[in-house]
Amino acid sequence: MASIYKRKNQNGTVVWRAVIRIKRHPSVSNHFERKQEAEDWAGETERKIKQGQFNIDSFKKQHTYKDLIERLKRDGFFEHQKALKKIISQFSYWEARLGSYALVHITPDLIGKERQLLTDEVLPAGDRRNPSTINRYIAVLSSSLGHAAKQLRWIHENPCSRILKLKESSGRDRILTEEEIEKLLAACKKSKQEYLYCIVLIALTTGARKGEILGLEWSWLDLEKGIAALKETKNGKPRSVSISEPVLQELQKLFVLRDEKKPLVFASKTVFGQIDIKKSWMEALKRAHIEDYRFHDLRHQFCTFAAGMGASNIELQSAMGHSTLQMLLRYTSLDAKNSKKFSDHISEKVLKGSAV
Repeated sequence: MASIYKRKNQNGTVVWRAVIRIKRHPSVSNHFERKQEAEDWAGETERKIKQGQFNIDSFKKQHTYKDLIERLKRDGFFEHQKALKKIISQFSYWEARLGSYALVHITPDLIGKERQLLTDEVLPAGDRRNPSTINRYIAVLSSSLGHAAKQLRWIHENPCSRILKLKESSGRDRILTEEEIEKLLAACKKSKQEYLYCIVLIALTTGARKGEILGLEWSWLDLEKGIAALKETKNGKPRSVSISEPVLQELQKLFVLRDEKKPLVFASKTVFGQIDIKKSWMEALKRAHIEDYRFHDLRHQFCTFAAGMGASNIELQSAMGHSTLQMLLRYTSLDAKNSKKFSDHISEKVLKGSAV
């Protein structure tokens, strides 16, 4: 006979557990979101057991999402992931939400409901997750379920493959004027953080990410040729960037004063790890009277300036370290002024001396 129990998980969700006990047969159990689903499964399974059509051994081998997480850890799956700290927290979220579920019961419908919960949840700061953040949560879940389907063969297909991505915003379009840039650099020079001015200069003139700059080591620099090798990049692909003369001058000053025991260019005075410039950056923005601007926008600034000077998409993709052209287009903002300069330049070169 089948028994249906209401059960509350540690994360607060309610599930219905169906347990089937038939004389001379091992007991079988499963859980569902709705009571009706549990009753339907129990009735059908009990019928198959009595008719000898239910493979109990195969059923008992069904793996849960928690089993999958443990297997991923053993297989070294997380060691090959980018932005490890962020995705670990997202995997922990999914383990708390879906850990007790058998993989075969993690359906597109269930994932859709979970995504809606992610969308509706009010965060401690009072805001909600944006579509791009929610898409990343689903991407993390998809990567694990994809591994279960393709490598482990624990499920037939990845249920996330049927989930359409939420539409994301076109990205930020905050570009500083030349006057604002001058004010920002002046404010950075006055900062108590001695490295801030050089760090911002590098970001402005190379488009490098903050993490790539703060992780820069002296052994990766060629000050004579003016080249910096960025080895710790977001997409895992090292690249080199050219260092302009003003930046070289600042780096040469730091090189003379460096602590030879510390490999980082922007080394902390007290520890061997990376410095934190968040506070000094915010103070510099305040002194320069610049609002609604993030350090990452310096990368956007470089890309837009370079595009305005006529850099091709391939050149920009290489310089920015983007793996796809789609990501590049989120950063490139060619306004009318820059477009006119580019058009005028082509006209002068191509149409010079021609009758119009």
